[in-house]
Amino acid sequence: MGRPLPGQTSVAGHPVLWVSQLAWDAIPRRLRHLLSCCARQRRVVFVEAVAPTAGPPRMAYDHRAGLVVATPYVPRGLTGDEATALFRGLLDGAVRELGLGGFVLCHDSPRALAACRLKPAATIYYDCPGGPRSPHEGDELLREEALRRADVVFIDGGHDLAGADLGPSTHFLPGGVDAAHFTRARAGGLDPADQREIPHPRLGFYGALDRDVDLDLLVAIADLRTDFHIVLIDHESGPDRPRLPARPNIHELGPKPYAELPAYLAGWDVALLPFSREAAAHGVKPSQTLECLAAGKPVVATPLRDLINPYAIQGLVSIADEPEDFVIAVECELHRADRRRWLQRVDTCLRGSSWDDTWGVMEAVLARLVAQPAVAHP
Repeated sequence: MGRPLPGQTSVAGHPVLWVSQLAWDAIPRRLRHLLSCCARQRRVVFVEAVAPTAGPPRMAYDHRAGLVVATPYVPRGLTGDEATALFRGLLDGAVRELGLGGFVLCHDSPRALAACRLKPAATIYYDCPGGPRSPHEGDELLREEALRRADVVFIDGGHDLAGADLGPSTHFLPGGVDAAHFTRARAGGLDPADQREIPHPRLGFYGALDRDVDLDLLVAIADLRTDFHIVLIDHESGPDRPRLPARPNIHELGPKPYAELPAYLAGWDVALLPFSREAAAHGVKPSQTLECLAAGKPVVATPLRDLINPYAIQGLVSIADEPEDFVIAVECELHRADRRRWLQRVDTCLRGSSWDDTWGVMEAVLARLVAQPAVAHP
């Protein structure tokens, strides 16, 4: 794409170079929100996953969401060591070309750090949004090295890292929600065309219909109560995800843009979070919880640790396990008599839960760290 685009020069603080193993379009919404918040305070360059090319190696630059997205192109057919060496050279070149002296180096996978030997780096911190279920969860040695080398470790608080060497400064981040976006659902409005003819009561789920979701549970609920209509929005799964058996009261609407989710939620009666026992064992913490609550929708979920505490304990989310329990819990939510008081409790819970609040925790830590003398890394 020619010369690199200039970064933001008006923001304060050390610039952030985030080296990722994911493509920009594939990063979790959580990370996208946090990077957007970061870009309002610091200059941010997001280096996405390496892209293969038939041409020479190069780094391309683009402006997206208030930050610079850098795409490293590496020729096909190279050995792992050759590709890593070229990638390191491209990163060094990007730092010089974009004028990122004194930058904060951030990364979201052990492999990204293993491929990165940039000097100088004012700070290195490690974020694991996928926790133990990250794309390369078996790379324990790389992961231990990443944790050891990090000045700061930011961890999504829903993951079990017992026994890990978490380094000198570990911070468990609270969940976040774009409440202003999802509270639009409370105003109702015209149903989207592909949902308009689906009868009520509607039980809805959006997210990746992958191994974390108990699809058998959804089918069992549909079979137990043929008057319940289950609406599924699958906006994150790949083409190889398992298929649900056909049921007249299961409606798969396919992927929907993030901007349209409130319109769909507005037409649901209850939101479902039917995660599998395997997902529960791995400490999955669904981002949909706060989003559905912000939309004003009752939530019935399987017993995930981070849903029980704090949401179920506060009476904000109903927990069920077997299909029969789900049916009973949904009926209770459909006939809830204290909806106004429940919404007041929801809004109390949402205070302090914005992505800006979550980023504020990270920014305060970074600001203190970069004010200290630089740390030498092995």
